[in-house]
Amino acid sequence: MTNRLMNRSMKTVVQATLVLAIPALSACDALDELLSVDAPSRVIAADLENPASAGLLVASVANEFRCTLTYYAAASALTGNEWRDASNNSVLNIWDQRVHDTSGYGSQYASADCGSGQPALYRPMSRTRWLADFTLGLLSEWTTEEVPDKAAYEAEVALYAGYSYILFGESMCTVAFDEGPEQMPAEAFNLAIARFDQAMAAGASGDILHAAQVGKARAQLNLSQKSAAMSTAASVPDGFSFELHYSNAEPVTRNKLWEFNIDHENVTVAEPYRDVRYADIPDPRVAVRSAGSTNSQTGIPIYVSAKYPDASSPIEMAGYAEAQLIIAEGQIDAGNLDGAVAIFNMLHRFAELPEYDGDMTATALMTQLIYERAAENYLEGQHLQDLKRLNIPLYPPTGTDDGFGGAYGDEICFELPATEFQNNPSISGS
Repeated sequence: MTNRLMNRSMKTVVQATLVLAIPALSACDALDELLSVDAPSRVIAADLENPASAGLLVASVANEFRCTLTYYAAASALTGNEWRDASNNSVLNIWDQRVHDTSGYGSQYASADCGSGQPALYRPMSRTRWLADFTLGLLSEWTTEEVPDKAAYEAEVALYAGYSYILFGESMCTVAFDEGPEQMPAEAFNLAIARFDQAMAAGASGDILHAAQVGKARAQLNLSQKSAAMSTAASVPDGFSFELHYSNAEPVTRNKLWEFNIDHENVTVAEPYRDVRYADIPDPRVAVRSAGSTNSQTGIPIYVSAKYPDASSPIEMAGYAEAQLIIAEGQIDAGNLDGAVAIFNMLHRFAELPEYDGDMTATALMTQLIYERAAENYLEGQHLQDLKRLNIPLYPPTGTDDGFGGAYGDEICFELPATEFQNNPSISGS
């Protein structure tokens, strides 16, 4: 999304983040006055470009990404084989059908936003990315005397910026940033790596550091830099998990994977995930049950995931298991098949599943890797990229009747919407 468009949206950014968190700010008279101004694009910039606003900006970036991830995970679940539309809702069915509308803000993925009653993608990703880079720019100009926590702030914001770029690269067919040219997703992954490096250079430690390492390894894997990804992921410690937390305080703060599947019953777990077993033993990483109910409009049975049982259920953004599977994929690529199997068996011990006893060929182990990634990363916003990167067959297959008078397509990436062409002078008229 362009700078010009995002400048007009800054008031929305601040309002949305205040809803999500930061209770201490609710009594802030300066912000109350700020939000009541009729011309926010000028006044907000002046107010936020103040070192005293650093904490607000950093918290805002974190809150924006929190909202972005839960909406993105829901969107990618529908388009990426993990969910199916159960409601025959005209918008949800487009997501599920893999036939996307690119027309301006009329498109389902360009118009939906945080707070929407449907999945969302382009707007929340664009706003989060822009706000993160905007904040990083300001932090680079401020001194540690003005902002004592400058290093920690920079590391955190760069982390979320990196993950925002990853989501762009994994979801979009092409990308364009800051009124720049249309480019391939690889550019988003390279920018993600730069932001993760920035987080580490700023002195990131603890969970921020390890989340940056997982994110960088994920971006490197997406660029087919498997050896580098292995090296990066190897620094992630056993037991690490970076979770984003939600609440039932407001509609915008809820875990949308719970809301759409369990609360609204508008989507149902796709058939391949309803009884996932390894060696005929149910895999607890993909625990799914029948809700014992049907969608009120269509009568389609609802199957729900146990992973997100309520509105406050956290979503893992980065973790040790993900890092280990990145290493396992690199091991297979390098011919160290025993190393990959050792990782599979370690993950199976955690899940109380039998050890791997299949063929010891690279082809068989890549099939197992796909299974392990689908199980470990279920409903975390990663499977859509795996469909593309690992050439996983689409479910339902292209051309299959969707049950609502349409047929499944094969669009598993999202074209730049018309709004980008209308507002970006570098590509307008293309």
